[in-house]
Amino acid sequence: MTHPDLWTYSFRAVIALVESGISFFLGNVFLKGIKEPRWRWSTEDSRDMWIGAANTMITAAGIAAALVAALSLGLERVPSPLVVFSAKVAVVSLVICVGVSLALVLTLARGHETAKARNIEQRRLDGLSGETTEGLLSPFAFGLVIVLAFFALSGFYIGFLFLARLIVHFS
Repeated sequence: MTHPDLWTYSFRAVIALVESGISFFLGNVFLKGIKEPRWRWSTEDSRDMWIGAANTMITAAGIAAALVAALSLGLERVPSPLVVFSAKVAVVSLVICVGVSLALVLTLARGHETAKARNIEQRRLDGLSGETTEGLLSPFAFGLVIVLAFFALSGFYIGFLFLARLIVHFS
């Protein structure tokens, strides 16, 4: 038989590993974006890919949070405190993911439009003709996108890890 603390410590280690991975990935993108402006360049394709990822998190997290909330209403017996805690953390994390992902989508859309407008204006000043659909995100917009992406991804993965923990304790 496995000691319960081993499960708890293993679970916490997985969460720490996931958070470290998210931090490393986004931290790397942020540092490159600060050092090299080309990493802040926003095209319609890149904007659409980031928004698509955020929309996927919104959909998945929203469905999962609704399922947990609906299932908790139908429980006939009182679950253990660990199950109740895990359910609460999962739902709160997933709801945070949805809210922050919506802010991320708006930030990406507005940041891209502002970058594109700056690029169009600069091209006019330089005497260049032709339409452009891309531009350089400001350091503030870029940093805000990275911070929002961190909280959205963290909420998403923590929520689903706690959902997985629920399944382990129900089986």
